[in-house]
Amino acid sequence: MNQTFPPQFERDCDTALGWITRFRAEDASEDDHRAFALWLAADAGHREAMDLMLELWDDLGSVRHLPFEEPLREAPANRSRRGWLGAAAALAASLAIAAFILPMTTNQEPPDYFQTAVGERQTVVLEDQSRVTLNTDTRIEVSFKRSARDITLLRGEAYFEVRTDPDRPFQVNTGSADVTAIGTAFNIHIYDGMTDITVTEGVVRVSERDKPAGRPAQTAILHADEQLQASRRGLGQSYRADTAADIAWQQGELIARELPLAQLVGELARYHDNRILISDREVATLTVSGVFDLDHPESVLLALERSFALEVERLDDNTVRLLKPRQ
Repeated sequence: MNQTFPPQFERDCDTALGWITRFRAEDASEDDHRAFALWLAADAGHREAMDLMLELWDDLGSVRHLPFEEPLREAPANRSRRGWLGAAAALAASLAIAAFILPMTTNQEPPDYFQTAVGERQTVVLEDQSRVTLNTDTRIEVSFKRSARDITLLRGEAYFEVRTDPDRPFQVNTGSADVTAIGTAFNIHIYDGMTDITVTEGVVRVSERDKPAGRPAQTAILHADEQLQASRRGLGQSYRADTAADIAWQQGELIARELPLAQLVGELARYHDNRILISDREVATLTVSGVFDLDHPESVLLALERSFALEVERLDDNTVRLLKPRQ
């Protein structure tokens, strides 16, 4: 029986097939390796495609027997399950090439990975004594070589305290920017295709990662207490940062300064599996200021209830709804 797949899933598998041909090429670079890792972590759909690949691995036996010498051809829009078995196997092959063959061809040690769960914070001391503090639900890849110190922020938010080493630049790569430190401390948060960079000490250079054709790549220099937002459209203008608020998460705090309640609830959702629902637009647009304890969500609900006379309706063990007070 034929089985069709959503268009986005087809596009994800087509992208994976493109990675296969790239990794088969002799000129595949370390940037290709990092970009591949970013693609895998950028969207839950990419990981779902990988889950399918792993599920089908046993069905296929081994990708070693695939006819790699045959050129990849465009498949019709509605593919059979048999056709997608081949696509999934090709995705498996791309992972094998990326994870094993490419590091050997570049003569470098496999990267180290560090990550935190939802609600967790962790400080990692790297081999050069630089420190990285990971915020909730964050994952990084660390690859140190003789001539460079490369970190890829795959998801989440991290604070970097960098030891100076002129002979080995310290660079953090995100989906939209490369951030090079010059003996400094800075915070990076990636979300929804955006990258927020806040410098607390020293200087960093920010470079556009994937520039559109037809114009030079954008670069910017950020000093202490400056912030910049990068996206796939380029680099935004730098501006003065609210540094205390941006790094308050390290102390388990969320500092809100006239923040819409809906945005505050969205920030809290990063740190807990509990859900806070809002009843209507009037409640959602209430502006909130204060310092909130990220480790104790019940105290946040109590503060909101008292400050705005809101009614808190508990729907189940993990879900509450904020309502306007009854008249």
